[in-house]
Amino acid sequence: MAGFPEFKNTRRLILLFAAISVLLVGISVVSLLYLNHTMNKLSDSLYNDVYQNSELILNADRDLYQAALALHTAMNGNITGEQRSLLSRNFEENNAQAQQRLSRAGDNINSVKNPFRGMKQSEQLLGELKNALYGFDGPFETWKDTGRELIVQRVQNGWNPESFSALQINVLLEHVREPLDQSEQLIDSYARQVTQEFRDQKSSLFAVYSLFLFLLVLVIIYLCRKLIGLQNEMLEEKSLYQLIGESMSDFIILTDPNGLIMYASPSHSSLLGYTPGKGTPLSNYIREAEITWAKLKSVVQATPRISELRMRSADGHWVWLETKVSPIKGGSAFPAQFMLVSREITQRKQYEERLHKLAFYDHLTAIPNRAHFKMYMENLISQPEERKQDIALALLDCDRFKQLNDTLGHLAGDEFLQLLSRELQQTVKGYGQAFRIGGDEFAVVLHRFSSPEMLDEMLDRLLQLFNKTWSINQGSSFHTSASIGVALYPQHGISINELLRAADLAMYRSKNHGGNEANLYSKLVDEEYTDQSK
Repeated sequence: MAGFPEFKNTRRLILLFAAISVLLVGISVVSLLYLNHTMNKLSDSLYNDVYQNSELILNADRDLYQAALALHTAMNGNITGEQRSLLSRNFEENNAQAQQRLSRAGDNINSVKNPFRGMKQSEQLLGELKNALYGFDGPFETWKDTGRELIVQRVQNGWNPESFSALQINVLLEHVREPLDQSEQLIDSYARQVTQEFRDQKSSLFAVYSLFLFLLVLVIIYLCRKLIGLQNEMLEEKSLYQLIGESMSDFIILTDPNGLIMYASPSHSSLLGYTPGKGTPLSNYIREAEITWAKLKSVVQATPRISELRMRSADGHWVWLETKVSPIKGGSAFPAQFMLVSREITQRKQYEERLHKLAFYDHLTAIPNRAHFKMYMENLISQPEERKQDIALALLDCDRFKQLNDTLGHLAGDEFLQLLSRELQQTVKGYGQAFRIGGDEFAVVLHRFSSPEMLDEMLDRLLQLFNKTWSINQGSSFHTSASIGVALYPQHGISINELLRAADLAMYRSKNHGGNEANLYSKLVDEEYTDQSK
């Protein structure tokens, strides 16, 4: 029953706004099209027929100046023949370029037509502009011929420097530039005149349009009163829907397209101790950096998405929620709003976390175990080529650990392993990761070293860590050391088993030498171990 009134009101709103739109179009279409047409014509005229031509004339004036500069320099007696030849070419090229620019400007101006009929003053200025450009050809030809003749005389034997007059050249140049200066002034005057005449034409158009606009405002006021009545009906329905949302046990949040909260159900208060504030960003309450609002919005543009996220409670704890994010379509192809419907899954996540720790962390020392070691190594080895790093796998075996268990007992041995694991983690922090892979045997994966020297330094630190006296079992002391074997990826193996075998052989060599030693795997170690096994 709730959907029928909503449909009815929506249909009435559509019809009402359609009537307004038709009225707007009917009154404004003629005047607006005409105004838009004249504005486009004026814009094209001022740019293509005026300002662009002004730029061409200015550039032609600049080319003439460069040609004059080349001519004056060519007449200098202190330059070589090659330099004079280059200057002569510059003189001809600049003159040709100036003539080409003015020819284009002349063609453009000859094709100019005024936006409106009866614009007599602008038509008169346009005629004067054309005459000014026609007056350029004669002085320009005289200028070119005189320059060429001077350059030819300059290269002849017996040339008299006194026959060259810089003043005469400057006078000729001024005669050539006079039509250009006059053209620039006329272009500016023409632009101003066309603008003024356009404004006069436009004023009468706006007078008629203003009358229609006034009548249109009266109609809109009447229709707005009707819309207000419809809006009140919709608010009543909205209140009903809000009441339904507030009585639900699920946690509901409604946001705008930018992630600002528009509505949060009161059920949040029972879970979080507060209700998220209206108008605040949803990202203020979410912990997961990877679920930023921009990303969350981009992946649910078309279909709903279920995400797991955490929200901070009033006492500072983080509460896990399973949230379904759904777009609520607006009038365009993009969502107008987003709805988040959540339920608490904190106990489930805690259970999953306990299972993860049991599977991947050693129960005695709390450091990563053998399963975690394999996953860690597989991740490093499977990296793309451009991201792969040098990897060193070190196997560490405690010397005389059996003696500790036999003399002080297994509880003392467990205490020693816990102390050793904590210090081992701190030692390799920032360079790799430590793992307990069984008994008194540990593995250290180093992949953040930049040189063999840094690797040797890390191995020395590991030896020093083991080679000391430990205080355990309420005051008892135990001195130990370590036998370390090291294998490098990919030099000594490209799989985990190959690297473990190489590091294990190197570790046994250290143990056979009496312990407290780190050895790097080599073929010699492999042959030695093979001979012993035979």
